[in-house]
Parts: sequence; structure tokens; C-alpha cells
Amino acid sequence: MPITGAMERIRQNLDRLKPSEKRVALWILDNPTHCTNLSVRELAEVSRTSQSAVIRFCQRLQFKSFPDLKLSIVADLSQNNQIFSEINPNSSFHAIRAALEESLVTSIKNSLRGVREDALEQVCQLIVSSRRIVAFGSGASAVVATDIQQKLQRLGYNVWATSDFHTAATLLAHFDPADVLIAVSYSGGTTDVLEIAQWIHAHGGPIISITGYGLSPLGDLSTAVLPIVASEVPLRVGAAGSLLAALAIVNSLLLFLVNKYPERSVAALSQTKNAVASHVIPTGLD
Repeated sequence: MPITGAMERIRQNLDRLKPSEKRVALWILDNPTHCTNLSVRELAEVSRTSQSAVIRFCQRLQFKSFPDLKLSIVADLSQNNQIFSEINPNSSFHAIRAALEESLVTSIKNSLRGVREDALEQVCQLIVSSRRIVAFGSGASAVVATDIQQKLQRLGYNVWATSDFHTAATLLAHFDPADVLIAVSYSGGTTDVLEIAQWIHAHGGPIISITGYGLSPLGDLSTAVLPIVASEVPLRVGAAGSLLAALAIVNSLLLFLVNKYPERSVAALSQTKNAVASHVIPTGLD
């Protein structure tokens, strides 16, 4: 199944591309249907770049090849995705609800399909071999950091989550090479998160980031990236698609981790469930 979200991935990273790569990107955004019928050489000609620029462009956006990119564009075109605008007084409630549903479902679907198995393998190895994990995110990303803490603690890992810069800095002041930072930022440019990541990177520590597709300052610092593919308008009530997509990515990571280490995971889950059993009233939903 082809990975969707190519067009959104291109839009997210447009300002971070090198000039020749940006020319390729702009041509594809203006001519997505035509692009799917071209070869690397032909795209290089129409975008007035080079074949090497086209190949670099694909690699920078984490596509395995140009045919892989074209398949993703075809999948996008078949969905006919449009960015959902939260503020539109002329829309009816039913229209807003339908657009919101499509936007959220698309964000979750594209993000889950964009998670690579080799990246999950790498993240699992970092988690399992860690002495301590610090999950850090500001604003809505703090919700994701807290979810990471709750789920990994249930599996028996030493995890701290915070949205406060000073707390994160204090936790990492006694940094050990076996410590791991999980940094959450949709934009990949949140200054508090970046400053913590830069400190860890300077000391040779591993960084797992959950962020918008790869070409961000945070992505550049990271050992492993779990990418969020979501459409968020600049003026919005709050993070919606990117937040739910990030939470879905966390769940995919935890399911991968549990199934990779089933005996350890089941034992830890049983212990933590028993620890709170006396404080849970049976409802038939647990």
C-alpha cells in the first residue's frame, strides 16, 4: 500500500529545501498529476534542475525512490485532500463536522503509514537499552509527552515527562550516555525543545523525535525520527490533526515494542494492572 501524504510533506518542508530541490518541489505542487507520468530525467528538465537534484529531493523527504514518491502523489490525488479551515462562519455545523472528520482521519492515516519499521526498530533498541527516558514537549505536545510517560511506565521503563524547560534541564543536568531524550514538536522549531535537544546532541546523547517530516532543526539533531504528517492551518483553535497523529504514532511504537518483547511486556503490564486494581470499580469496560 503506497504511503499517502506526499503533497503535505512537500508543503511542510518547502522553506527548508535547497534552491534546486525547492524548484522541484514547487513544480510538483503546481503539476501533481503531470508529475506522476514523468521520469527522473523529464522532471529535471521541466523543473530546470538536474537528475541528481530530483533524487536528492526524494531522499530529503524520506522517499526510497522517485517511483515511491509518485505512488504517494497518486494516493493523495485519489483522496483529493484539502486543508481544513477551522474558522469559517459561512459553513454549516454538518459541513464543519464532515471536514474535521476527514482532516483528522487523513492525518492519522498518513502518519501511521509514514512510520518506517526500521525507525521503530531503532527507537525500540534505544528505549530497551536506556537507563532513563525524558519525554519533553511544549503546549499541545506536552499531552504527547505525558502519554509516552504513562504507557512506558506501565511497561516498567524509567520515564519522566515534562512541559517545563527548567524541569527538563534539571532532569538532564546529570546526563548519562544511557539516557534518552524523546522530543515532541510538530514544527520541529520550538525553541525550548530545541535548546534541550541541542544540549543532549552536544553531549553525544540519543534523541528520538516525534515531529513534522524530517527537514526541521529538531529532525536534524535526532538519532531517530517518527514523522507526523498532518495539515494544520497557521491560525487555529488548537492542534488537532497533528496532536492525534502524534498520539497514534506513540501507540504504534508501543504496540511494536510490546510485540517485540512480549514476555517482558506482559509481565510488566500485569504488575502495573494489579498495582491499581483495588482503586478501580469493575464496570465491564476494563
